[in-house]
Amino acid sequence: MPEPTGERPADDGRDVSATTFVDALGGGRGLFDSAVPATVFVVTRLITDNLTTAIVVAVVAGLAIVALRRVRGQSLQQAGSGFFGLAIAVVIARATGKGEGFFLPGIVITAAMGVGFVLSLMVGRPAVGAALAAYDPKYAAWRDHPPLYRAARICTAVWAATFFIRAGIATMVYRREGDNDGLLLVVVNAVKWPLIIGAALLTVRMVRRAGLPEAAAAATGAAAAERAAEGIGGGDPV
Repeated sequence: MPEPTGERPADDGRDVSATTFVDALGGGRGLFDSAVPATVFVVTRLITDNLTTAIVVAVVAGLAIVALRRVRGQSLQQAGSGFFGLAIAVVIARATGKGEGFFLPGIVITAAMGVGFVLSLMVGRPAVGAALAAYDPKYAAWRDHPPLYRAARICTAVWAATFFIRAGIATMVYRREGDNDGLLLVVVNAVKWPLIIGAALLTVRMVRRAGLPEAAAAATGAAAAERAAEGIGGGDPV
C-alpha cells in the first residue's frame, strides 16, 4: 500500500468551499480587521457627535489591531492593508466634514471591483477562473475545460452584480440628506453579507458540478484507451 503523501487529492473539487472565495476577499480575519475600526468610528461619532474624536478613536483601534497581530505572530499583510484603507477613510471623512465620508472609499472600491470583474469577462478571462487557478494548480487548465469555463463566466457575472448592487445601495444612502454614517454601517453590512455568502455558495456548487480539467482529460484518455483495446481484441477469430 502506498504511503500517504500529505498532499490534497487532485481527483475532485470537494476541497473548494465557500470560505475559498471569502478568503479571496480578505478572509474572516481581514474582514474583522476592517470592520472593527469602522464600527468604532461610527459608534464614537454618534455618541460624541465629534468627528475628530471619532477619527482618533478609529485610528487607535486600527493600531491596536496591527499590534495584536504582531504580538500573536500573525501576518501583518491584512492588518497593514486594513490600516492603510482606514487612513484613507479618515482623510476623506475629515475632508468632507461628515462621518459618512468614511465609507466613500469603500463604495468606490466596491464599484471598481464590479467593473474589474466585467472587464475580465470581456477579455475572456473570468475573474473566478483566475481565482481558482491561483488557489490550486489543478484548476490551471480551467479555460480548456468548457464546463468549468462556462461556470467561471456565470459566477463572475454574478459576483460583478453583487458588487454593483452593494455600491448602488450604499450610494443611495450616502446621497441622502444629513450625515448617514450610522445608517451606512447598518445597510452596508446588511446587504454585503447575504450577497457574499450567496455568491460564494453558488460558485462552489457550479465549480463542483463542472468538475476538474484533469478529471475530464483522464476520462477522455480512459475512453480512448478502452476503444483502442476493443479495436485490438475485438476482431474476428482466425
